[in-house]
Amino acid sequence: SLAAPVLAVLVFLSGGVLLISGATPAIDQRLEALGFLLPHHLIEVSHLGASLIGGLCLLLAQGLRRRLSAAWVLTLVLLLTGALLSLFKGFDWEEATLLICTAALLACFRREFYRRSRLMEVPFSPLFVVASLCVIAASVWLLLFTYQDVPYEKQLWWQFALDANAPRSLRATLGSAVLVGALALAWLLRAAPPQIHSPSEEELERARRIVKASGQPDGWLAMTGDKALLFHESGEAFLMYARRGRSMVALFDPIGNPGQRAELIWQFRDLCDLHHSRPVFYEVRAENLPFYMDTGLTALKLGEEARVDLAAFDLASKGKKDLRYTWNRAQRDGLSLEFFEAGTAPLDELGAISDAWLQSKQVREKGFSLGRFDPAYLRHFRIAVARFEGRIIAFANLLETDLREVASLDLMRVHPDAPGLSMEFLMLGLILHFKELGYRHFSLGLVPLAGLHPRRGAPLTQRLGAIVFRAGEQFYNFQGLRRFKDKFDPLWEPRYMVVPAGLDPLVAFADTAALIAGGLTGLVKR
Repeated sequence: SLAAPVLAVLVFLSGGVLLISGATPAIDQRLEALGFLLPHHLIEVSHLGASLIGGLCLLLAQGLRRRLSAAWVLTLVLLLTGALLSLFKGFDWEEATLLICTAALLACFRREFYRRSRLMEVPFSPLFVVASLCVIAASVWLLLFTYQDVPYEKQLWWQFALDANAPRSLRATLGSAVLVGALALAWLLRAAPPQIHSPSEEELERARRIVKASGQPDGWLAMTGDKALLFHESGEAFLMYARRGRSMVALFDPIGNPGQRAELIWQFRDLCDLHHSRPVFYEVRAENLPFYMDTGLTALKLGEEARVDLAAFDLASKGKKDLRYTWNRAQRDGLSLEFFEAGTAPLDELGAISDAWLQSKQVREKGFSLGRFDPAYLRHFRIAVARFEGRIIAFANLLETDLREVASLDLMRVHPDAPGLSMEFLMLGLILHFKELGYRHFSLGLVPLAGLHPRRGAPLTQRLGAIVFRAGEQFYNFQGLRRFKDKFDPLWEPRYMVVPAGLDPLVAFADTAALIAGGLTGLVKR
């Protein structure tokens, strides 16, 4: 993962070497020997060309840092060309060796430059431009210092001779400065960044098709309409996100074709840079962390997701005695399970249960990483209901995909007057239902802050999270939620938030919590 940033620095240094070499005179003995072998005009052109390549290398380092394949190809060609021109302009074998070694390293790490974006789509980077201008300024100063005894005359620009070092350096320095300045100006004058907007019906339909064909049921949360959508140019993957303050928060890993996740993560990072915002990725899986590390971000553990292995789940096994009792007792008491196809559920009746549940819990509807009771949202899903003596007392909307890899649920609401076993009965019924349908896993959802330990040396955020998990029951039932999900003998998988290092994680946590709660007031008002 260090290959791209290290090679970007090496290419930047190589460009600086070419510029400084162009601003200083060649070694006389080498130049005289070269004059017998090559035409003088070729030496002049090689000197100017090497300096121009040096200027391009300064800017291409930015593309290498962002792992662009186009930057890799162009830089490799320029380094090899620069090495040849270094030999032609004064037999500078030392800098030619540096360029060839850098090109060889680039060739060795070809697979690290996998992005197929255009070079001019890379966001403007003040750091790279300032660093490039500093190198240009240093080469100008070196030029003036080296030739301080040469009186300036207009004729210097048009002097072409083997021993005319000052005119040659003057032309090379001016050419590279103009080239870098023109490209930086073109970068600055690009079109304004795209506006962040709520998804259109056409975008929601595109996202629906991608989720349905994927193995990521969490992607159905795009249907809430409260998150903007960023699509891969192939149309086979997307990422959903929202903005809060200076944070742009992406929910989950990119949804869709796994081969396009890395590029979508970089697209989002570029979009954040265009909007001068902090990139945040919320609830991502461990298997995708290398992609986020490549963008220069750091991961913090959020908690753990409970996933039931449906192939191994057997209600008749010895270890499932309590669950078997719950299932049989609930059925004897009159509880039953029913499934409604998408768009057919009695939403008026379910709405009354939802309102009663919210009132009993003294909470309001959340957003961003959670669905809400909205007919326009719920029409996309099958809905499971639990009945007691013929009356609906609980429901859950089901998150499913065609791959049948993982199934999950979003809203799960139970009427306050429902029998005590209703929630366990509904959850157990869903597990058995999806096992029968041939799904491999059933997700019980995330338990925030689970699995965090206040070990010495652990990040501050992890230690604070562990303390809140143990002592924050009055704010959120962390441990109770963990105990409830443990009844179903799940596998616990870590989930992460990926953010820039430094103080940004604390701000990112606050911005994400505000998005979920529906604003700052939602953080203090349940």
